[in-house]
Amino acid sequence: MEKSERYIHLYSIAACLIAVTIDLTLAIFMERQSLLTSTISDLAAGDFDLAQDIGLTLVAAALALTGWIIWKDAGDHTPLKVAALLLVLAGPLIVLISLYEAYSKQNPNAPLIHYWAVSAIGLSISTALALVAWGRSNSHPLFRWGTALAAIVFLSAGAATFGVSNEIIGLIERFAAVALVLWLIGFNGSRLLRKS
Repeated sequence: MEKSERYIHLYSIAACLIAVTIDLTLAIFMERQSLLTSTISDLAAGDFDLAQDIGLTLVAAALALTGWIIWKDAGDHTPLKVAALLLVLAGPLIVLISLYEAYSKQNPNAPLIHYWAVSAIGLSISTALALVAWGRSNSHPLFRWGTALAAIVFLSAGAATFGVSNEIIGLIERFAAVALVLWLIGFNGSRLLRKS
């Protein structure tokens, strides 16, 4: 394994763990918002927006870097290359959403690109995970089924948010975030263990 790949795997795992630590720490100190019932976007524009933005940006970079690793290993395998591009695309979209602050009180009349970006993130990540599960058909069954399950959770979470209250959306987003973070840790961790 190249040194750069090893660093990317270590960074991705650390980024996910830091983001989870930030979320759990915020849950202790939040008074007006709840980690479970507030949407991630509301939290990113709320009292502890800087901490939330840092966590989201760390995970977004891990996602894009993981996409780059998949691209490098894809060879001529088109489904894996498409998956890699979708993950690389999702990273900057997550950063855009976290830093744009569509719900900020400081800029209430800003254009609402938020829903379009969230939809693009949901579709790109769920499609990418499905393509990885399919494209790595010779991988360990636990990896394939875990990746397929993460894709299903992400896609279902996106579909389940239409027409429901923000409190329910916040809870649904947590399921999708947990699926993504677990997949990133699992993917990068298994490659570290396998190639060291």
